[in-house]
Amino acid sequence: MSAAALGATIGSFLNVCIYRMPRRCMTVAHPRHSRCPHCGHGIRWYENIPVLSWLALRGRCSGCRAPISAMYPLVEAITAAAFAVCARIAVETPATWLDGVLGPWSGSEPAGWIRLAWFGIAAAFVSAMIVSTVVDFEFQIIPDQITLSGAALAPLLSLAFPWLHRPVLRLHPHTAVPSVLPAGWEPVEGLLASLVGAAVGAAGIWIVGVLGKAVFRKDAMGLGDVKLMAFVGGLLGWKAALFVFLIACCVGSVAGVSQLVGARLLALVRRDGSKPDHYLAFGPYLALGALAMFFTYARIETFVFVEYPRLLERLAVSLHG
Repeated sequence: MSAAALGATIGSFLNVCIYRMPRRCMTVAHPRHSRCPHCGHGIRWYENIPVLSWLALRGRCSGCRAPISAMYPLVEAITAAAFAVCARIAVETPATWLDGVLGPWSGSEPAGWIRLAWFGIAAAFVSAMIVSTVVDFEFQIIPDQITLSGAALAPLLSLAFPWLHRPVLRLHPHTAVPSVLPAGWEPVEGLLASLVGAAVGAAGIWIVGVLGKAVFRKDAMGLGDVKLMAFVGGLLGWKAALFVFLIACCVGSVAGVSQLVGARLLALVRRDGSKPDHYLAFGPYLALGALAMFFTYARIETFVFVEYPRLLERLAVSLHG
């Protein structure tokens, strides 16, 4: 419950970031107090209670009665729920988020400070993905304040908390891979895993963007996506970065086709000759893939490399049986 309350409060701050970061004339710290964008009415503290104030005001400014977007309480509610999930996972036994990580933590129950650190990192990562998603949907940009700061912090976090990473050279989840460095050097190996992950994440999506531009004669990926993947790869590692891109492509393809079909049907209904917008913000799908890998890395890895091949093998046997 306390984690959810903290999340709702942080969600209110995320709304400030979402509104101000894309607007060059504002910063997160300035102006100091929030105001209604329609009339300039200063928002009082009791009008800024997450979710509840929006409900009490019936979604309207108390000064000019202009509508307040439902996105504000939605972001607060989602952040509250996400923080509650992070807290629950942080205290669970056994700690599934330590499955297959760099030793000596792998296979052992973490101390309380490690659980607290993981919750802090998870909550911050979720918050960054929420801001990136909403801003990219609305403005088709991903704030540098999120991506560049995250890309810079990821190696430092990996050095301090190497249990964020799996062994650098491991390809299969059930394969014992010797450590790149001797025992006791896990922090340095965590740093190495972060740097490799950032390079693979950024370079991979940049190459796809270059090839896409050459084929379609227009920008296929923005630099914001490249910087976001440097952040994600730096925190999750090189293999997770590849999975994130794969998940984003699958989900984004479904969303893109649905968007295109819906837009064309709407144009037919209106009969105004308007051409549908083919732009698809890719950052939200990268964020979705990143969250999926952050919270279910071991499950996805096991499914792809162990369970899915077994399923195909059983299917082949039954077909030839």
